[in-house]
Amino acid sequence: MIPALIILFLSALFLVWQGTLSLEVGFALMAFSISATIWKRLRRVQILRRIRMESKERKAKWGGIMTVVSGLSSFTGMSCHLFITRNDELVVEDVAGIRVIPLSEVERMGLLYGKTLSRQGDRQLMRQLGFRTIPNFSSVRAWVERNPRARNRLLLVVRFQEPLNRLEYSEMVVFSDIESYGNLRSFALRPEVAVKTAILPRRSKVKSGSLRKITAPVLDDNILK
Repeated sequence: MIPALIILFLSALFLVWQGTLSLEVGFALMAFSISATIWKRLRRVQILRRIRMESKERKAKWGGIMTVVSGLSSFTGMSCHLFITRNDELVVEDVAGIRVIPLSEVERMGLLYGKTLSRQGDRQLMRQLGFRTIPNFSSVRAWVERNPRARNRLLLVVRFQEPLNRLEYSEMVVFSDIESYGNLRSFALRPEVAVKTAILPRRSKVKSGSLRKITAPVLDDNILK
């Protein structure tokens, strides 16, 4: 959104300078683009501040806002709040209710970009993420196709040892950080998370401080068979 507003501002400025656009219309467009940019920045600051306050109120070690993609009874595309409590529990809170999931019941987690799904098949992702069985990302791929912005945003994949419950029969839940409120860097740096999390794509050389340096080891292929 912000890049589009910047393009609008520069286009209006160029057209006014060229004489193609009247001063009144040009200045109105430039004022609109500047105001909208400032408003979006302020709104982002307010949301991030609210996340920090809610995490502090719950005495949580981490908090973020994500979008449900698949695996929960919540509607696809619904915003939800995620927290990690001091008891090492993953709390998922949305209009459908509150779910408390002990991290001990989580088998593996993964962080990958939406575009990675179009480049790798489910079997490849199983090995890259260290899953013991082949996951089904077909519905996630379809959602990413319907939401192009999600291609360049991180997905959080949570694989459980057992299905959540009878009402939410799912062994895997996928969230998207499409709005960039997930605070996923801090999430991945949590020790209790890092030991179970793989971050894709993997590279042989990583920069200092990169998240890929803290990924959990992937199981050997012989174990995965």
